[in-house]
Amino acid sequence: MSRRVTTKTEIKDRELALQALKTAGMSYRESGKTIHITSGRMANASIDLTTGEVTGDSDYGHNSGTLGGLRQSYAEAKFRSECHKQGISITERLTEKNGNVVLMWHMA
Repeated sequence: MSRRVTTKTEIKDRELALQALKTAGMSYRESGKTIHITSGRMANASIDLTTGEVTGDSDYGHNSGTLGGLRQSYAEAKFRSECHKQGISITERLTEKNGNVVLMWHMA
């Protein structure tokens, strides 16, 4: 049986959300303060940038667990943005076997 799944997140910054979706390899379309995901395991889900809520349909495989990759990409985008503001350069990005992302950086 199909059911709507809504998960509260911190995904509220439009630019960071779009960057995270691109990093995660998901396509999307925008409509005001909402981003509609059109591909991947989160297809047919939407992100409300006002509240940070992500809503999807269980028939399309959406559940709170499918958000892991997007949350990771959003956290990376947020970290990169903050580094850029502080003059820190990211020199390398590594993905470990377990999926963890390691960013190497240095101060300018």
